[in-house]
Amino acid sequence: MAQVGDTLPEVRRTITKVSLFLFGVAHWTAHRIHWDEEYAKAAGFRGPLVTANLLSAINAELVTGWGGPGAQLRRLEERNVGPAVAGDTVVAKGMVTAVAPGAGGDRVTCALEMSTADGVVIVKGEADVVLPAGPARSAISGR
Repeated sequence: MAQVGDTLPEVRRTITKVSLFLFGVAHWTAHRIHWDEEYAKAAGFRGPLVTANLLSAINAELVTGWGGPGAQLRRLEERNVGPAVAGDTVVAKGMVTAVAPGAGGDRVTCALEMSTADGVVIVKGEADVVLPAGPARSAISGR
């Protein structure tokens, strides 16, 4: 069972120009600031900006990966507080802040924070995930 104060195993991803381009194609992200290096630099950034949707996908991976098979992401709220650009490694972290038992499993609230590898915070947020009840959860958590 999850407990307040538990930390989620961090997720690290290096966002390459190729991964940024492919994600952009899949999500119809056509703005030049996400794929054109010269355009992004002219706008004052170090390179093409990582889309908020890609950062959200990493946070969703953090929470559901921790929750294991059957975990259901019910809410994800985020605020982008800084940029990440192609080539950056981002680090997603989370901590359990509340646990509410339910018939279908525990509803767990997690505080989220994502930073670049050099420690600059780029996303703050919160997520609710419902963890599967019963033996499946025990096998996942080792408890």
